[in-house]
Amino acid sequence: MMISVTFYERSTGSDLSQSQYVEGANNMLKQSTRLVWLVFLSGTLCFFTPSNVLARDFQGVSFSDQVFINQKPCRLTGIGVRKKLFLDIYYGALYLNEPTSDANQVINTDQPKRVLLHVVYKEVAQEKWVEGWEEGFSKNLPKPDPALKQNIDRFLKCFTEPVKKGEEVSFTYTPGIGTEVSIKGQLKQTIPTREFMTALWSIWFGKHPASESLMNGMLGK
Repeated sequence: MMISVTFYERSTGSDLSQSQYVEGANNMLKQSTRLVWLVFLSGTLCFFTPSNVLARDFQGVSFSDQVFINQKPCRLTGIGVRKKLFLDIYYGALYLNEPTSDANQVINTDQPKRVLLHVVYKEVAQEKWVEGWEEGFSKNLPKPDPALKQNIDRFLKCFTEPVKKGEEVSFTYTPGIGTEVSIKGQLKQTIPTREFMTALWSIWFGKHPASESLMNGMLGK
């Protein structure tokens, strides 16, 4: 308090009574306290910006906590790891408009949804992508009808180059439109029909998933 009074006296440069000194110093103290709170709140608000709140860190990789598909919000349900011979190949994130941890519901629900794959291995070759998809389709849907087979072939043709560490592959389904396949941020194909979507999603969440750990992680289990 003595410091505040002295400072107030020097700043005013006037002759005031002791009570006036104290009152003035108290006013300055209140103003200083308000300033401290404003600085604190400003820093807090800056910290809790949307970019910070709406992101989740997974082993050093940041995933948006929410994305918009056809103007509808889809929440991050979970993140899983695809491994091969004890090596992490990519992280997979599942986004749903109506979150659920039921694998069958994830496959069959006709709602906006996305699977995002973030590669963490040094490089996944083009032929490895194709081999993996072919195996996944054959295990979960061994006898596709001609129309579905044609859409599967269109899907496989999207993979024409390797995907390197830090790059992403995404599959976004919009009801009434189809499944958008994007690689390294570039849209490759929009493959129609709900039937193709359920076939593709069965690779991750079907009876014979490509990876149990990847599936359970994306389901938030």
